[in-house]
Amino acid sequence: MPTSKLKRTIIQSFLKEKQIESDKWYCCDISFTSITDIGRHVNKSHQAEIDAREAQRLEEKQEKQNNFDLLKQRRGKKGSSDPIATECQCQLENTKVILFYKYTFVKDTVKFALDHQQYCANMTGKVRIASEGINATLAGTNEDINLYLNWLTSTQPFSDVGEELKQSESLELNNISTARYKFFKPSQGCSHVFSELSIKLVDEICPLGQTTVVLDKLQNPNHGHGKLSPSDFHSILSQRHQDDFILLDTRNYYESKIGHFEGAIQPPIRKFSQFPDYIERNKDVMRGKTILTYCTGGIRCEKATAFMRQTLPDENIFMLDGGIHNYMEWWKNRNTIDKKQESDPVWQGKNYVFDARQSLGLDDKSIVSCYAAMHVVHQMIMFTAVMIANVANKMDFVPVKKSVEIGNYNNCKYSYD
Repeated sequence: MPTSKLKRTIIQSFLKEKQIESDKWYCCDISFTSITDIGRHVNKSHQAEIDAREAQRLEEKQEKQNNFDLLKQRRGKKGSSDPIATECQCQLENTKVILFYKYTFVKDTVKFALDHQQYCANMTGKVRIASEGINATLAGTNEDINLYLNWLTSTQPFSDVGEELKQSESLELNNISTARYKFFKPSQGCSHVFSELSIKLVDEICPLGQTTVVLDKLQNPNHGHGKLSPSDFHSILSQRHQDDFILLDTRNYYESKIGHFEGAIQPPIRKFSQFPDYIERNKDVMRGKTILTYCTGGIRCEKATAFMRQTLPDENIFMLDGGIHNYMEWWKNRNTIDKKQESDPVWQGKNYVFDARQSLGLDDKSIVSCYAAMHVVHQMIMFTAVMIANVANKMDFVPVKKSVEIGNYNNCKYSYD
């Protein structure tokens, strides 16, 4: 019976352990000067040990496959959804929510995911891991989050980050100047904003569905140069003229309908993988324009701009670094002098978030015409039956004659034209 590839590898490893010089091996108090002789000896006297090593390797391989299969499974039952409201008595000063991503090569995705199960055991949220990186939003106590970040920044996927990010310091909501604050984007919230902890292996941490947008392009220094800080982004939008540039929202329509930057184009897409088709259909209109993009936290813009640079290679394309979240935090934490000099924020409405908080904003104002309509929008992703107009090119919450009534909100109409 021919020797399996695995067993040959194990035998070669065993022989290397016994090798003391380039042409000399030592085993069982016997010296060998021929690879053939030591091979015969191993086959005769150590077959049981070789078989045991092979069995152990096969068991480890099967365990890894089982873990891989479990980590690839659907997070919850089909048709289930995340909570859309939270009622708890948590002391919010003792808890927080973090939102971050990193496009980087993950050498062992299964181990990285299993380690997350250990270090995130006391938290709730969603962690998506692929060979291209990690995408996560987690909620928990300040202590648990700090312990997690100290571990995370010491792992292989984070081996290339600066020392400032690796420093074991507490992540504070009011300390916006630290590297950890800028990267992990903390916000107020508790573990009840998610129903559970979900750690999953995926093909893409942000599913664009374009095989040409690979990790090498996302890590290219030229790609990083197209990121605008919140202050630069605000300055450009505050001084813009109608035809200076195109401002493009890369999120889904149900997100942009409750909040967006002033003057932004809002593509009628239901999921991010539809974004490339939208660009292909409208690329002629975009030629010769400077294009600014934004999303919730930056992860979609990374891939969106990489794809657009392939499709529109001659255009200048930029993204808001850290997304809407970073812009709102920057605006809220400007110093007194800045507040006197600046006008109003260029952000309008609420920033949609995928947890029970539903949305975050600079104030209580909403761009939706009434509370009932806003309530419907917030629930759109959870209740897909509400998505009755996803074939439309434009969707608005406005009182018009030809409209579709939602629930029992008699004075509020959901319409499309």
